[in-house]
Amino acid sequence: MPSPRQLLVDVSVLARADAGTGIQRVTKALLGELTAAPPDGYVVRTVRASRWRSYRYAGQPGNRARVRAQSGDIFLGLDFASRILPRHQLQLLRWRAAGATLCIVMYDMLPLLHPDWFTRRNSSAYRAWIRAIAIHADSVVCISQSVADQFRAWLFDHAFDPGSPDVRWFHLGTQVLCGRPASAPDSRIQNILRHPFVLMVGSIEPRKGYAQALDAFDVLWRNGQPMQLVIVGRVGWKVEGLLSKLRNHREAGHRLHWLDDADDEVLHALYAAACGVLIASEAEGFGLPILEAAVHGKPLLLRDLPVFREIAGGAASYFNAASPQHFAQEISDWLQQLTAGTAKTAATIPRQNWADSARQLLAQLASIEAT
Repeated sequence: MPSPRQLLVDVSVLARADAGTGIQRVTKALLGELTAAPPDGYVVRTVRASRWRSYRYAGQPGNRARVRAQSGDIFLGLDFASRILPRHQLQLLRWRAAGATLCIVMYDMLPLLHPDWFTRRNSSAYRAWIRAIAIHADSVVCISQSVADQFRAWLFDHAFDPGSPDVRWFHLGTQVLCGRPASAPDSRIQNILRHPFVLMVGSIEPRKGYAQALDAFDVLWRNGQPMQLVIVGRVGWKVEGLLSKLRNHREAGHRLHWLDDADDEVLHALYAAACGVLIASEAEGFGLPILEAAVHGKPLLLRDLPVFREIAGGAASYFNAASPQHFAQEISDWLQQLTAGTAKTAATIPRQNWADSARQLLAQLASIEAT
């Protein structure tokens, strides 16, 4: 009986530290499903590298065992290792020469399309990463059709051969805690839950639109609007001014609440109690909070982005605000719909769990699909 082929799953960043980012949540969820249900004929092995050390099998004592890839094996770049993968292009070339296939998951192209939202170091690393995968990857599987279209356009603009790499896409899943929480929320959360609120979820970054949303709610609050705004997200980068405003706002702890350490149980309680979910991001690769809101059947107010239309379709309300006053009016109109019970809800948004998403991802790996 032939030995199973290897599905080598890159977890380089996650293995070093779990910062709880959206990409790391996706990496953990999909890795768990791939491990639980490997594709036929394959064994799943996690691998990791650093900027100074080549790919080794993760979990091995001292991480000393170098990866040995051969014909039929697949390297799946599930983790976003922009500062690591480009440093090991010689190793990737050796794997391909041995007959292995290189497949990379692409989450977004934002550091390339909007470098001002990121640090110079992050943008530079991303440019090296995208060039490396354009040259070496057999396939790139994007997390939305919108990202796939952007990547194909970039390949065309940079004169890469059509179809090399093969560009495909799949959709992410979600898994929200159900049932009663294991413990009662603390007093701060209980106080939030006592009053109507709109929920925003996502790391605190320039692209997430928090500053614009806060300016719009300032207009509403000055006009007597009692609705609370609850923001759940860990600190990102280039947001020092916004953090100061969140911490020192006159409504902080009253009509404005920022939670930077909410666990899954607290997040579930907030989704369940929210009047609606607002996503003001100026760009995204997908938008997991859309699916999380859909699980709870919540009304959604989304910035009118192609990727949000792709995920939510007609089951959400959309806005195109350019100023705090305009945005405040669009939010006010939506809040009136919430009160009247006429707002569109996310309950009808097509969604899948992480097992479905993993199967969808595997179906896009050409070398597996052909076996």
